[in-house]
Amino acid sequence: MDGPGTISWDEFLANAESFIIVSDQISDGWQLRGNKEVPTEAYLVRQKKHIISNEINAENSSTVENWSEKLCEDPYEASFRNERPLIIEHHILWSMSYSVPVLYFNGWKSDFPGINRISVEEAQGLINGSALNYSELSQAIHPILGTPYLQLHPCMSHELLQYTHKSKNKLVSWLSFVAPAALRLDIKQEYHKLTL
Repeated sequence: MDGPGTISWDEFLANAESFIIVSDQISDGWQLRGNKEVPTEAYLVRQKKHIISNEINAENSSTVENWSEKLCEDPYEASFRNERPLIIEHHILWSMSYSVPVLYFNGWKSDFPGINRISVEEAQGLINGSALNYSELSQAIHPILGTPYLQLHPCMSHELLQYTHKSKNKLVSWLSFVAPAALRLDIKQEYHKLTL
C-alpha cells in the first residue's frame, strides 16, 4: 500500500538508519536490529531504566506516618527511598499490512527485563496527560520476537503520516506524534533536524 499517509519499507529503513546516526551522536541508546534485507524483519529498539516512586495507598499512609513519628531518626541508618526501577523497552517496526510504523513497548517493575511486566492498565496509569482507549493500546504478540508487548495500534498512523508529507524523515515526525502515549518515550530535539 503506497500513497499519502503511508511509508514504504525502503523509506522506513532509510529513515531508521538516519535516526540511528543521530542516536549514536547523542548517545541516546537506539539500535537497529534484525535483517534489513527482508521487509518487516528489522526494527528500532531502545531500553531505558527509570526510577519511579512507589505509591503508598491511603490505608497504609496513616500507619507509616504514625510509625515515623514514633521512631527516632538514626544518623547511621541507611535512608529509605520509596522508589523502584522501571525498565522500559520501545520497539519501532514497519507494518506491511498498513505500510506505517508501529510502536511496541514493554515495561518491567524490576531491575530485570522480563520479570514483573506491567499491564495495559498500569501502562495507562503511568502515561502522564494521555487519555488512551483500549482500542489504541492493547497487548499483542511482537511479530519478530513472538513475545507479548503493548502496542499502539497502527490504524491512526495513516492519518498522522498524512500530516507529515513534507517531512524529510516521516519516521521522526510520526514518532513525535505518538511518543507522549508510549510510556515515557522521550524524543530529543536533535532528531528534529532530520525532518527539515
